Amino acid sequence: QQQQQQQQNSPPSTFFVSPRNETSAHAMAQTLLMPTNENEYNTNNNEHPLPPLELRKRVSEQLRNIRIQTLEKAAKEFEDIERARRQGISTSTSAAGAAACKIETEGYPVELRKWAVLQGEDANVSKVAPCLLPFMNGARGLCATEDIRAGENILEIPRRMLLDAGTICISEQGPFGDLLRILERCGADTVMTLWIMKERMKMKTKQETFWSLYFLSLPDGNQKLTPLSWPEEVVKVGLGNTLIFETVMQERQKVRNGYDALLPSLLANCPESFEGNQEEFWSYDQYISALELWMSYAMTVKPVHNSNSGTIDVLSPVAFFCNHGIYPHCVHYSQLRLSDECLVFPAVRDVGKNEEIMLSYGAKSNGELLLFYGFCIDDNPYDSIDITLDFDSLNGVEKPEVRKRREELLVKHDLTLNHAIRKNAELPVDLIATIRILCCEEELVFLYDGDPKMREISMLSESKASDALFTALGAIRSSMSCADAIEHQATQEWCVANQHYLSECKKYTRGLFQVIDVALEQVSMWRQTSSLAGKKLGKRTHRDLP
Repeated sequence: QQQQQQQQNSPPSTFFVSPRNETSAHAMAQTLLMPTNENEYNTNNNEHPLPPLELRKRVSEQLRNIRIQTLEKAAKEFEDIERARRQGISTSTSAAGAAACKIETEGYPVELRKWAVLQGEDANVSKVAPCLLPFMNGARGLCATEDIRAGENILEIPRRMLLDAGTICISEQGPFGDLLRILERCGADTVMTLWIMKERMKMKTKQETFWSLYFLSLPDGNQKLTPLSWPEEVVKVGLGNTLIFETVMQERQKVRNGYDALLPSLLANCPESFEGNQEEFWSYDQYISALELWMSYAMTVKPVHNSNSGTIDVLSPVAFFCNHGIYPHCVHYSQLRLSDECLVFPAVRDVGKNEEIMLSYGAKSNGELLLFYGFCIDDNPYDSIDITLDFDSLNGVEKPEVRKRREELLVKHDLTLNHAIRKNAELPVDLIATIRILCCEEELVFLYDGDPKMREISMLSESKASDALFTALGAIRSSMSCADAIEHQATQEWCVANQHYLSECKKYTRGLFQVIDVALEQVSMWRQTSSLAGKKLGKRTHRDLP
């Protein structure tokens, strides 16, 4: 009764740690209650066999009712708001309801699905189809062609259809295959980047291969997927004063250095391995495009369940059309099924006919999504900002013995100078404890033997600590460009030409402001508390009297 009362007065999202955590919990419950192979489970768990089926079905139905009232409700609210924002509709209007996906009836993605169907009965793609998303400017996704109930498999992709570096090094023939086998020690990313460049060259020269439909269905070499390949001017204008800018520029240079150290030498010393015009098919632009494609669309999986063989990155046909969702329909798809080595995508939430199917790429902030996938999500609950504290900015140049004592206290309490403040979460206890030690008065630092994670060291240092954190967060906020002012830094024509890139930059920046503003509110309350406490503990004077 108390829970029902709470549900009436509070949004569903307040009942769980995070959307992905709640979805994962339901996925685990589904697996425990209804394992794929019950006989195999009971054989491996003689001491703890499965409860009677009737009991498990009843518990599953109870969990389903809970999921509908919490997770499903929160997901619908979030998706309606997101869809309305993309359509430019007020989120308070009924027009923000669900919009059906437009199933594609022709084109390479459709041909890829048909090809997958022909690969055998174990390739189960009958419940899905590639689709266009009208509310996302015609972007592509994957939608259900029939109702899919939680617990059913959305997709089943056999191992032979998964594309990975090991498969390529075995199957690729000729001088190029010999070269890839030599380069295999450089890592899967290097092998797959070069091989994708080769496949794209074959497509442009009308050479059909077994994997052709994979790449004809994915973005071509002319599309710039992430900030690693965006025009440098766009990166500087859109991200120049943000926390991710330095990381982006470092990664861009790292990729450039990798190309310069590898391709020119290979082209000069192994010309027999590279077909076609070097400038057209083996240029830096083609290299970064192939690398982005691999990094954005590959999935990390474990080859065999309960295997110690590690993980591999693969391209999974049809499944790679699925977009990332804050409230995903599927979260656990990283292990191949033991019985037949199929990559299985079980539904955790119900999927309605013509509804887009969402996967979880992980609990990723907009910074991670932007860097590796080239997009951001408004109101991303996993957004965060990194903050690094330092001794000198808080206390100036101190005596060596004082500095050493502060360092000893940090080590004693397992604290570092680097912290992350997460959206809609309380200020990290470790951050508060660290700044308490850094702001402790010099005369107390040698006497202190308490736990800074539990309470303040002194009222004076508490006031100094809250002021210092407020100043640090304010400085970060001031250093960033206002998201709505990005367009004012360039001509209108330039902004229109780069609208897609700038839109994602603005989402990222807005997310940072949201995290910082919430943190500043919390620090303001901390400052008021420490200030009032200090006043109450101090000696009263005539100025305190009414």
